Amino acid sequence: MRGIYLHIPFCLRKCSYCDFYSVEADAAAISKFRDLLARETTLLRDRFPEDAAAPSDTVYFGGGTPTVLPPETLCGLLDAVRERFPVEPDAEITVEANPGTVSPEQLSALRNGGFTRISIGVQSFTPSILRTLGRIHGREEVRRTVRDARAAGFDSLGIDLIFGIPGQRAGQWEADLEKTLGFLPAHVSVYALAPEPGTPIHAAILRGQLLMPPDDSVAEMYETARRVLSAAGYRQYEISNFALPGHESRHNVKYWKREGTAGFGPSAHSLLFPRERAPHGLRAANPPSLAEYGKAIREGRLAWTVEQACRYEDAWKESLLFGLRMTDGVDLGDLEQTIGAPPDPLRDAVNELVAGGRLLEENGRLRLPGELLFVSNEVLQRLA
Repeated sequence: MRGIYLHIPFCLRKCSYCDFYSVEADAAAISKFRDLLARETTLLRDRFPEDAAAPSDTVYFGGGTPTVLPPETLCGLLDAVRERFPVEPDAEITVEANPGTVSPEQLSALRNGGFTRISIGVQSFTPSILRTLGRIHGREEVRRTVRDARAAGFDSLGIDLIFGIPGQRAGQWEADLEKTLGFLPAHVSVYALAPEPGTPIHAAILRGQLLMPPDDSVAEMYETARRVLSAAGYRQYEISNFALPGHESRHNVKYWKREGTAGFGPSAHSLLFPRERAPHGLRAANPPSLAEYGKAIREGRLAWTVEQACRYEDAWKESLLFGLRMTDGVDLGDLEQTIGAPPDPLRDAVNELVAGGRLLEENGRLRLPGELLFVSNEVLQRLA
């Protein structure tokens, strides 16, 4: 268990595009949540003491909007994690934040409390696009939050952006990238909007109130991001992620490399490696419901609604599907040493994709060609 994730399921207001589990902040629910999360960490530690004894080098607070919780609560949760699990002294400890939801004093308290990295959900600087997304901030809130985070001592600062939004023009997207670079972030994530069923933006598209940009235009926006960020010195290390050297998200890399992670909170997922029971990994998931999650924890049991031991075929498939998202690709020799020989159907699919130029194999590493990163799902579907 090298990484720990805590899902904070509260927001000031739900954004129109978001399908992550979250609820609007409620003082009573927030006050009970800290104890539930702390109790869950104890339950997992007691059930998997061997996994829990391995030192973790990343802790990630995501959501939702974690900074809806007071800094003393977030720092208290971090202390609870440290009390139950060994966390390395130089661990990367990330908190997500939205512009305008955290004050200079709160940022200083988080930095002093042990958080080392902050990821700010900017998404866009264009007022009309922010309204479409249901965001509650503007550029001035971004400027203040970045300034205050730096003043608090957050040297590792990331900015998240979204493109391919209804009504978004190519020039607006390039302007968003240039404004982002003006803040000198250490890390930039760029995500293509994927309207999910059940979200307000998806319903508006179905009603014809909003119109998605053509696929070719969205692909051009992606290539614009690659060009602009690369020219500014950012290395693309994953399909949607760019970083200055040494500032890659160590926690997220664990997911792509299929390393052990423990997830806490409603809707959180885990991948554990209890050797005797599941040598290829045990996948588990909490329910996307604060009520169901809380009921289980109060009854003294983990809230897992999914608990599945991975077969070696699953381990191979997941290692390729996740690992090929990284621009460095995967080391096939390392995977064979760790998992065993690949299943014949998967080996055949890889050979077919390599022969067709859809995958590149060089010096024992397998990776996606740069020009196919944006359509990676079409390639990886063959492996799935």
